[in-house]
Amino acid sequence: MLLADASALARQRVPDLPDPPPATAPGVVSTAVLRALASPPDGNKSETIGGHSRTAAHEGGGLYLTDDELDLLRPPAQPPRGVFSIWTT
Repeated sequence: MLLADASALARQRVPDLPDPPPATAPGVVSTAVLRALASPPDGNKSETIGGHSRTAAHEGGGLYLTDDELDLLRPPAQPPRGVFSIWTT
């Protein structure tokens, strides 16, 4: 279910995602799912048990994509093409 949700999130956040998606897509989606699975299920951002404590890296946890991950999904920018003029003096 999380894989389907992460894929849908990627398509929603990157509307110009090519079909088929880039080779980076499986890694990006898998990383988002693993991060969601590592988040505390009760929504706590930190917890302490005895002498051990842990803090969630991202407040709110859950399924999300970072800006760097979104950049890996976006198609590369195309170089400008077209007619141009060169001015000489």
